[in-house]
Amino acid sequence: MKQFPSLGKSAALAALLCTLIVVSAQAQFQSGNIYGKVLGKDGGVLPGVTVTLTGIGAPQTAVTDSQGGFRFINLSPGNYALKAELSGYGSAVRNGIGVRIAQNSDVTMTLSPSVTESITVSAEAPLLDTRKTGTGINVTKVELQNVPSGRDPWVIMQQTPGVLIDRINVGGSESGQQSGYVSKGATSDQSSWNVDGVSITDVGALGSTPTYYDFDSFEEMQITTGGSDPRIKTPGVQMNFVTKRGTNDWKGSARWFQTNSGWQAKPTIPAEATSYLSAVNQINRIEDRGFELGGPILKDRLWFWGSLSRNNINLLTATKNISGQRAFDKTLLANENIKINAQPFSSNSFVLTDMYGDKVKIGRNVSPTRPPETAYNQADVYRNKETGSLANPTVWKAEDTQIFGSSLYLTGMYSEVQGGFHLVGDAGAGCTTAACTLAGPVATLDPAGVWHRNFVAYESVRPSSQARIDGSKFFDIGTSNNELKFGFGYRNAGVNSESAWAGNQYTVMYDDQGNGGVQLMRSPITNFHYGVKYQDAYIGDTVQLGNLTVQGSVRYDAQTGRADAGSLGANPIIPELLPAVSWNAISGLKWTNISPRIGLTYALGAAKRTLLRASYNRYAGQLGGSDVYKVSPGYYNYEYFYFTDLNGDRVAQRNEIDFASGIISSGGIDPNNPTVPQQYYRWAKDFKAPTTDEFIVGFETELMTNFTVGVNGTYRTLKNFSWTIGEHHQGQGDVYSPADYEAATPKTTTLPNGQTVTIPYYVLKSGVSSPTFFIIEDRPDYHQTYDSIDLFATRRLTDRWMMRGNFTFQDWKQHIGPGAIADPSQSRGAYGCTTCDNSDVIIGSGTGSGAKGGIYINSKWAYNLTGTYQIPVIETNFGVNLAGRQGYPVPYVYRITGSGNNGQSSSNTKYLLATSDITQFRNPATTELDLRLAKDIRVYRGGALTLSIDMFNVLDNRTILQRNVARLNNNNAGGTFASSNNITELQSPRVFRLGARFTY
Repeated sequence: MKQFPSLGKSAALAALLCTLIVVSAQAQFQSGNIYGKVLGKDGGVLPGVTVTLTGIGAPQTAVTDSQGGFRFINLSPGNYALKAELSGYGSAVRNGIGVRIAQNSDVTMTLSPSVTESITVSAEAPLLDTRKTGTGINVTKVELQNVPSGRDPWVIMQQTPGVLIDRINVGGSESGQQSGYVSKGATSDQSSWNVDGVSITDVGALGSTPTYYDFDSFEEMQITTGGSDPRIKTPGVQMNFVTKRGTNDWKGSARWFQTNSGWQAKPTIPAEATSYLSAVNQINRIEDRGFELGGPILKDRLWFWGSLSRNNINLLTATKNISGQRAFDKTLLANENIKINAQPFSSNSFVLTDMYGDKVKIGRNVSPTRPPETAYNQADVYRNKETGSLANPTVWKAEDTQIFGSSLYLTGMYSEVQGGFHLVGDAGAGCTTAACTLAGPVATLDPAGVWHRNFVAYESVRPSSQARIDGSKFFDIGTSNNELKFGFGYRNAGVNSESAWAGNQYTVMYDDQGNGGVQLMRSPITNFHYGVKYQDAYIGDTVQLGNLTVQGSVRYDAQTGRADAGSLGANPIIPELLPAVSWNAISGLKWTNISPRIGLTYALGAAKRTLLRASYNRYAGQLGGSDVYKVSPGYYNYEYFYFTDLNGDRVAQRNEIDFASGIISSGGIDPNNPTVPQQYYRWAKDFKAPTTDEFIVGFETELMTNFTVGVNGTYRTLKNFSWTIGEHHQGQGDVYSPADYEAATPKTTTLPNGQTVTIPYYVLKSGVSSPTFFIIEDRPDYHQTYDSIDLFATRRLTDRWMMRGNFTFQDWKQHIGPGAIADPSQSRGAYGCTTCDNSDVIIGSGTGSGAKGGIYINSKWAYNLTGTYQIPVIETNFGVNLAGRQGYPVPYVYRITGSGNNGQSSSNTKYLLATSDITQFRNPATTELDLRLAKDIRVYRGGALTLSIDMFNVLDNRTILQRNVARLNNNNAGGTFASSNNITELQSPRVFRLGARFTY
């Protein structure tokens, strides 16, 4: 039996509070369904009964079939009522039927020939859903408003079993930046973001969202982590958001939430960090305001809804201990939404949506190694193809659903996403445009690894278009009920990106005597345009045979990638070595996959209060990012030289460059033939998509009305991981292997716990040059496994209270054979140790834009508990959110580069793991407890004013979240780095938020 670590006091507390449940879910959908049956008093089925649905939108009618069944599908989330009528039987009414995203409400209604008057029942449909075999959560509008949170999607994602986030958001302290995360063994690049049924996943930053959101615009969120529905493409998180819509009643709200620095506990610096930190992360001021309004244009025919919001998030970030230095991170999130719903006739509905989002961020990525003058200033913009001007990202769609007869439903949708953003170095001048940054001073890196004066300018434009057709056909075969689902989708997504440095260079100072290096680039340093096309088709059947439900389906995916033509300008200092170049388009990458799915659900007993579930599902990974753009000759063109700073300006002039020592390293350039564009990366001929095979088993039982518990087990095998491997000769496939390396003199260092370790490592043999050419392929002899046990509990909001809790135990391992190793050095890589078989997988949040550079995600356990209670008489709502996890690993490394790497170039930098157990050292376990009180005050004509106070990090924990683990030693600097093991991030202190919401 697998052994799990001890949980700690906070985790044990959550384990007592959380019991069990299984929650099933779908993906890429924005609606739910009601399935029902009408019976006579004797239990026999009643065909020909007229059933009328009322609630959101116009009334709908259906007539029961030969087995007494009826259905209403593709319904907007909300509450509905049913009325069944048959001549001679009277009628029956069922109120309070809740519809949720991708969930099914099963309703049984009874008519009696002896009762000619209406019988009314006020009860929601059963909480158990016999048609679902997946995992995930649904979060309703009540929870979004009444449970305390940082009010962004990543905070809600953290409430999902099996999902781990790279940061702790204390009252919005992290809401101005996207989080990194993993889900049940899948990294964030295998995630999918969907708004009102539109896939908006960013291809350039694969798995992220191209925009930010107005939190109050959501009617409901659904987060899926696995399942048998064929509409799920990837094994990662499937984020589904449904925005509000207009109804037959005019409804609206306006809100204002504010957090000030004076409302938080005093930020303190740990004693061990007072010598090198002047400040720690804290909130300066957050102000979130907005309004939304919706109602009928033509009752029962045409409805309107719209919203507008502005969210200012101003923070103070951790900075180096320099007198008088204050580092501000200022973010503005601006959103506007419009939705038009129409039902021109009873069998047709139409939706038109338009979403606008903008993010302006000043001071992004400030840290102890990135002082304010090197911060990114960001705006979310895209460049108009026709005019060349910059505009803000938008998402719009048109969708139509048609019912043919009573058993065929078809939905067609077309959408476009115009996305993009730019990041520009502040340059000490508050730059907000690339032109300003590039006109500023040359950036430089000092001997302690701290940047100064400026940073890179980056602009990316990311348009996409999508079309889909999805349908459902209902039919009976004998006593079985069948729902045949089918669909086809097409999406074309592109990325046009450029990056450049002021002066087409940056310098690296080795000491204070002017010795250093300079990286000289073409102008710009990168220029790549690429695109990905996605096509999918699926078909599946859901068959109900008494208490058994069987789902079988198959999905087909075809994905193609291309790198477009482009050009780069010459470097003005060394144009003979870095001349201008241009190149043609590169194509030929194609992934095709067939993914089978099968799920079984069995309901025990006539009452069907306990469900047993099992499923097998295969997923294909999604194409994008570095798997496509690296083949472009426009990918990072530079040459690196030694230089001596003769005039002390830390800028390399031509007379200061050491040409005699030659080019130390280069990228994207053949120094012997610089006029020819170089394609140093190529796709392997048999390069395939990553695949994941998943098995889920579990049960779910209704302990009492509206309260269910369950347990869920997941096992996954993940294969075909992409990697790049050097080849000795371009195009010949003679790849590097351990045979090309030899042992070097081991390194000795001291760990933070005082332990002295000796670290072996390897270098290329004499006469073997560093790799210049690379193949992008599936890593051979390598796979990962993931297994987890999820314990869940859910109580639906009744009798004034609701709760949702979960506890997850998980284990994620990598399996490495001899063929998966090139350099035999035990180094830190994308998934942890590069050579350690059967070791834990850890996922670094990265050092890229906005990422948490020293965070390495891996926890054996995590928990979350949310709830709300409506205190009677005084009309006050109490909300709670409790989350915790095992502390993330601290994988200490010894960095070797340049002369310390047996004279090999800096491009062969190694991050040697100081210990073979990559999770030997961990930061402390985290606990975040948030509470909320909200008072409702009734005002004129049905309006209500809600005054609220939220308290975040109630326990005022100051847990260490991040340390500098990049280096224990640096051979070039001659000893231990002063910043080794330094604290770089703490959990933000306790803080209060005041709010007011007016609802009409």
